[in-house]
Amino acid sequence: MPDPLIERIKGNVRFQELISKAWDIFYIEGRRPEVGVRRENFIKMAIQKELGLRLESAPSLERQVDFYVIISGRRRPYSLKTMESVGTMKVAWDSYPDVERLREAARCFEFKAPILFFHREGIYVFEVEDIERVRRELGFDGFWAIPRRDVNPRGFGIKGRALRRLMEIAREKGNFVRLTPVRLDLDKVRGAYLEGWYELIKRLVLTSDELTERPL
Repeated sequence: MPDPLIERIKGNVRFQELISKAWDIFYIEGRRPEVGVRRENFIKMAIQKELGLRLESAPSLERQVDFYVIISGRRRPYSLKTMESVGTMKVAWDSYPDVERLREAARCFEFKAPILFFHREGIYVFEVEDIERVRRELGFDGFWAIPRRDVNPRGFGIKGRALRRLMEIAREKGNFVRLTPVRLDLDKVRGAYLEGWYELIKRLVLTSDELTERPL
């Protein structure tokens, strides 16, 4: 059966439209790495506000779960990933002194939660069993993206080839919602965005008890 969060998203056209139309707005303040953080924060809030679901942040020491969603009384873990284009999906950011140790870490890596993947043209859920299936199908070199020996190793990820295979499986299982890309003219919305951002910060400052008790 399809993932229950995907089922909720399929039934909520407003959620789908918000993600499609908001995508370009995240780039107004710049690109990497901040754009990914802005996008993820918006998605998490949209899950709560538009889908009416309770979301719990994972403990700070939990490396593979970003949040839990409460659906039908069950606490479901998800690892949230967002990408502009299909390429390497980073799953670990730890630094290692050499590539061989990094390869060993990837070899022993255990996926503990489904990956909730937002792409400009679709939303996917990769179930753990499917991730492990593709990992076996493609083997170590076909699945894992490891930094070259001539660069400073930092983390590892899933190769674009493996990611495309996961996307294919998700579509076959119904763990997929198609999005219609909406391109915005950022020059036309930048002024309204910055003005709205200013008014938000101003309102927070003026209504904060902690700040209003002290002279500015």
